[in-house]
Amino acid sequence: MNFTAVLKYMLFAVAVVFYSMVTATAANVSKDDLQEVEKKVLQQSIEHKKLQAQATQINLELSSISKEMVDAAKKIQNTEDRLSLMERQLKTLESDLENAEKGFLKEDENLIKTLAALQNLALKPTESLLVQPLSPVDIIRSAMILRGTVPYLEENAEQIRQQLHDIANKKSKIEKQIGEISKQKIVLQAEHQQMKKLQQRKVALRKSVEIKSEKTKKNMDKLASKAKDLRDLLAQIEKQRREKEAREAERRRKEEERRKLEEKQSADLIKSAQQSITNIASGFAKAKGKLPLPARGKIITRYGEEKIKGISAKGITLATRENAQVISPFDGAVVFAGPFRGYGNMIIVEHGDDYLSLMSGLGNVDVELGQMLLAGEPIGNMPEEENAELYVEIRKNNQPINPAAWFKI
Repeated sequence: MNFTAVLKYMLFAVAVVFYSMVTATAANVSKDDLQEVEKKVLQQSIEHKKLQAQATQINLELSSISKEMVDAAKKIQNTEDRLSLMERQLKTLESDLENAEKGFLKEDENLIKTLAALQNLALKPTESLLVQPLSPVDIIRSAMILRGTVPYLEENAEQIRQQLHDIANKKSKIEKQIGEISKQKIVLQAEHQQMKKLQQRKVALRKSVEIKSEKTKKNMDKLASKAKDLRDLLAQIEKQRREKEAREAERRRKEEERRKLEEKQSADLIKSAQQSITNIASGFAKAKGKLPLPARGKIITRYGEEKIKGISAKGITLATRENAQVISPFDGAVVFAGPFRGYGNMIIVEHGDDYLSLMSGLGNVDVELGQMLLAGEPIGNMPEEENAELYVEIRKNNQPINPAAWFKI
């Protein structure tokens, strides 16, 4: 063997040794990295299971908050009713006072003259006759007439005192009524604040579990992807372990599918709740004639009335207080929440058995798409303006039906 051949052989041997060293190092590094990644995946899996348990607990707490919100909404609507009644009573009192003052002012001049005459007679009845340029007979006659007039003047004076006393009483009642209305408005404001706190608490609970679940999902996806890359690297370097790695990959694939299924069940609580709403709300048909109106107010348009020439109302319209509380009339799931064409803010709640209710004209919406609701749970408020109007429909198989038969009107 010549020198050139020996040199080539030596170079080849060095290359083989170097390649083997690099390969072995890469394999060791990959194994260590894979073990670390698998450890992290396991930790994330444990964390995910904890989140599932927390989600169950949070669901129970959300249910409790929903019941609190139902009670709070009822208190708000009752206070709205009391306030509306007190405002109507105040208008009646003000009208009575205005009529009394008008009647009093009409006779003001005559009453003043009557009082002046009565005062003159009381202080100096004799002098008032002596100064008159009359004959003795006429003076006697005038005195007799005045003596007969005194009881009449006293009667008029008593009537004046009664009218003034009545006006003073009416003013006192008005002031008292205004004070009571102010107190009720403070109560209503406090109840709205309490409702706002409950809504914020509910949203915060839902967001917390959603954020944690999303963060865990991203971490698990990232680690799983890294683990897959490392397994591929090991498969290329260590061919003799391919069969074992294939079994490991299959096991991990099934574990990944199971994890994703559990994650979907945890992250999609609202959807599962929407599916179960059919069972919860199966009694909607039995509630006919017992449903509460979504808001307190006066019906100004009834089903079937002609609104515009040739167009009849498909629901009812309520005139409500400004910022009035709006509730869900029955258990259900929110299938639409937000602005819609000329309807303003609109909420549609599915109640099961192909029934749904539609409310539009709200100032703000406090529910989300897919959210599960209890009967009486607050869903929003009317605009903060006078002459607020809430439009309400009941539908069966997406066709409007007369809601008068369903609500306690």
